[in-house]
Amino acid sequence: MGFRLPTAAARGIAVAAALLLWAGAFPATAAPAGTPLQGEERARAIEALQARQREVKALRAEVLQRKRHPLLKDEAITEGVLLFSRPRRVRWEVATPERTIVVIDDQALVIYRPDRMEAERRDLRDDFGARAVLEFLAAGMSFDVPALEKRFQMDVSREGGGLSLVLIPRSRWIARAVASVTITQEDADGLPRRIVVLGQKGERTETLLTQVVVNPPLSDDAFTLRLGPGVRVVEVGHPGRETGGGR
Repeated sequence: MGFRLPTAAARGIAVAAALLLWAGAFPATAAPAGTPLQGEERARAIEALQARQREVKALRAEVLQRKRHPLLKDEAITEGVLLFSRPRRVRWEVATPERTIVVIDDQALVIYRPDRMEAERRDLRDDFGARAVLEFLAAGMSFDVPALEKRFQMDVSREGGGLSLVLIPRSRWIARAVASVTITQEDADGLPRRIVVLGQKGERTETLLTQVVVNPPLSDDAFTLRLGPGVRVVEVGHPGRETGGGR
């Protein structure tokens, strides 16, 4: 019997990768900590942020993530490196506590655990939930305000050297897990540096992005995961199908 992540868990990884690229924080009852922006001032701030983000074609960042859950005593700490290339290519390589490589493109989500010689491949074209995650990712990276406002109520404030955006989910699908989203962007490049996620059940995830490099040279190979013949691969969505490596 092959291993397999539950559907919710696999989608959760895709959501996490998407949020790492553009989100800021998720407090349960969030409110802008800075000076609220309204009217023309709000519109100008958003327009300037969109202009900066349009210049971002790719990025590389080191990621430190801390997770807490009300039912767990200890904090889980994850460290790794995130790569992104427009429009929807992601590579998230986790170094600790267990080496894990997640690669996402328009067609598939692949989760590979080298130490176990196990991988899971999920066809995103046949998964409505995962496709919605990719649309969420694309809207966030391009800062497509109309698309975001279909899913969220959005408040904007000026905080230090950047903008803080508080998103309250309108979508029932998103609201099942997320109470609110606060995105803190730096003025210099419009990219996030800190992410705090608070779920509906009190779980909290804080993510710090450091050593952020905008538009680094990234080869196509960075987003290609070649699995050796000894790797056990589960094709999610195809019950009972288990193959060797080959991507």
